[in-house]
Amino acid sequence: MVLGGGGWTLLQSRQDGSVSFNRTWMEYQAGFGVLDGGEFWLGNNMIHLLTRDRDMMLRVELEDFDGVTGFAQYELFRVAGERLRYRLTVDGYSGTAGDALRFNK
Repeated sequence: MVLGGGGWTLLQSRQDGSVSFNRTWMEYQAGFGVLDGGEFWLGNNMIHLLTRDRDMMLRVELEDFDGVTGFAQYELFRVAGERLRYRLTVDGYSGTAGDALRFNK
């Protein structure tokens, strides 16, 4: 993803419903789908590894069926390991899509 100088990692892509996201705990842990241009989930464990040792930022970009777009950005993004059930930590919201993760804090 190229935005603000690049350096972003795509964690999930949903475009056309070609990949079912109705999955087991183990599948969400490991990841699934086609990473190269398809629909996918990167995997809870991989996201934990990416966020455990340094501060990361999360940006969620959305587009509805009418082409209306929005985004939510969090200055702090971290995912705990399996022992803590991949607990999500976010803080520092800005954006146009609303703070849907505010109750997770």
